[in-house]
Amino acid sequence: MQFYYCPKDDAVRPKRRFADNRCDICRQECVTIDVKRSVHGYIMYALDIAAGIMIALYLAHHQFNADFASFVGTIDETLYIVVMFGLILISFVFSGLDIGRTQAEALRIARERKGRIQ
Repeated sequence: MQFYYCPKDDAVRPKRRFADNRCDICRQECVTIDVKRSVHGYIMYALDIAAGIMIALYLAHHQFNADFASFVGTIDETLYIVVMFGLILISFVFSGLDIGRTQAEALRIARERKGRIQ
């Protein structure tokens, strides 16, 4: 994951895809810091994929009467929907844990390089 580090503000922010390399606050030039995702980020992606598959199977069974998703009809519908949305909510928690860890790591890396970044 990439972050911007502003030496003037001593702050890191997640890098936006189509933004310039300037600080959101002081508009000074920023430095890009690359940080490897934590295990929380990978768990978040896995939960999102599982929820996406569950949504696709639900729609395939209930909207298109697809044979490959017929097993969804044997599962309690309320429980299925609760699990689907539960996976998404748990994914949000892991997303927050991942962004917190990677942001702290980016700030640590930036402060180690501070003498070389100015």
